[in-house]
Amino acid sequence: MNLLAGPTQMLVIRLSSLGDVVLTTPILRLLRTHYPMAQIDFMTKAAYHDLLRAHPCVDRVILFEAEHGIRQTLRTLRQTRYDLVLDLHRTLRSRLLVHGLRARRTLVYRKQTIRRALLVRLGWNTLQAMTPVPVRYAAPLRRLGITAPLPPTDIQVTPESQAAMRAYVQQRYPGRDGPALLAVAPGAGWPTKQWPVERFAAAVQQVAYEHQAAVVVLGSAAERPLAEALAQHLSVPVLHSAGQLPLMHTAALLQQCRLLLSNDSGLMHLATALQVPVVAVFGPTVQEFGFYPFQAKAVVVSAILDCRPCSTKGSRQCPRGHHQCMQQVSVPQVVAAARGLWQGERG
Repeated sequence: MNLLAGPTQMLVIRLSSLGDVVLTTPILRLLRTHYPMAQIDFMTKAAYHDLLRAHPCVDRVILFEAEHGIRQTLRTLRQTRYDLVLDLHRTLRSRLLVHGLRARRTLVYRKQTIRRALLVRLGWNTLQAMTPVPVRYAAPLRRLGITAPLPPTDIQVTPESQAAMRAYVQQRYPGRDGPALLAVAPGAGWPTKQWPVERFAAAVQQVAYEHQAAVVVLGSAAERPLAEALAQHLSVPVLHSAGQLPLMHTAALLQQCRLLLSNDSGLMHLATALQVPVVAVFGPTVQEFGFYPFQAKAVVVSAILDCRPCSTKGSRQCPRGHHQCMQQVSVPQVVAAARGLWQGERG
């Protein structure tokens, strides 16, 4: 039974980051299915506008610009009288926005901040089972009578970006049958979440050589030096795209790839939303936090250590100074996982 009958105005808030925004897409599908006539707006930062501007379940993407301040943002938002506001960020900023909008109904998801901190700081695992983040995002929707199974994440790539990236690849590799593309994303939000670039290069080199593939190096502008360092270790064809493409073009290029090798990063989640298989290296974070690839053809490679997890999101340096969570992940482990996914033997 719908608790909000008839056409409604809805606002979903998730200001950042790349992976977190991607993980909201199953919720958007549920809302659209349950309320097909509703207007569903999504508020996020400008850096992530591309992700949802073509999504069929989003009518309007509203940019959150911190320099405008909460009051000015609220004045803009209040031009639409929202019946429902769903806060999937739950920060001070998002709470102020929710409070100031005075919507007919507000829903907020539970971040499990205290439970995560207990696991990191004291080793007390009160999380019990791994609950994927999209499942936690969906929990507040039960109050609306929405209990349907979650669909996978999904991102709609524009035809314009698809055409542009086909031309981009064709220019680099002319001919009807170019090489298969192997994507690699060596960056991550924090240094401790990055597998050593030399090992990434060795794994990528071997997988690309085995399958006569060209390598597509992806990442943000800030990760470009890391991507360049990786490319310098490769003797296979390389398409260096880190920091050179808008996000929608990056998605279109990634969509053409057979496989992505990555750390625990936003590009990992973007690949799964595009149904691209993923081999992901995890270090300081663990499955219980809920950020493993969701409903995806993916393999996570990690080391079993008593000191994991050491943080909820990563950090600038290993608290114990050894970074064994990444040092103990070997090139053969990652190559074996990639080989299995490439051949369709794992899912």
